[in-house]
Amino acid sequence: MDVSKIVAMDCEMVGTGFFGHKSELARCSIVDYYGNVLYDKFVKPEGIITDYRTPVSGIRPSHMESAVPFLTARKEILDILQGKIVVGHALHNDFEVLRENMEKYNIWDTSTDRTLRSIGNLEGYRRVSLKVLCERILKKNIQTSRHGHSSVEDANATIELFKVFEKINKMSGRGTL
Repeated sequence: MDVSKIVAMDCEMVGTGFFGHKSELARCSIVDYYGNVLYDKFVKPEGIITDYRTPVSGIRPSHMESAVPFLTARKEILDILQGKIVVGHALHNDFEVLRENMEKYNIWDTSTDRTLRSIGNLEGYRRVSLKVLCERILKKNIQTSRHGHSSVEDANATIELFKVFEKINKMSGRGTL
C-alpha cells in the first residue's frame, strides 16, 4: 500500500444558532501516515457562534480572530483529501460539518472497525470513543487536557490505530484495505 495516499483527519466543532444546537467546523487537522501535520487551521463558521463547546472542542473566542473563512478552509481540506484514504473516528461528523458527501471518499473509521473492537474487548458496545480505543489498544491516554481536545492528537491517534489494524490484517494474511 502506498502510505503517501493515507491521511488522518479530525475536526472540532462549535455550536451556532439557537442554543448552539447546530454544529459547525471550527478547526480541522490532517496528518500523514507518519503523523506529520499537513493541515491544522482554525475555521470561522458561517453562522454566529453561540456555544464554543470549549471543554470538548478546545475552541476559544481568541482562536476565531485569525481563523480562515469556512469556504476557504473547505476547499483547502477537500484538496488534500482528494484521492486519499481518509482515516478518522466517527468521520460522518467531520464530513457533515465540511458539507461533503463522504461516500465519494475511501475511508477507514476507528469507530466502526470490528478488528479494533475485537482486540480491545469491546464487541458488546454499540459506540466506542477514541479515548477508550486508545486506552485499550495502544495503552495510551489521550484527551486528558483540561483545555479540550486537540484535533492533531486525535488524528494521530487514529493513524496509530490504523497501523495496528494493518499489522493484524497482515499477520492474519488478509492484507490491508
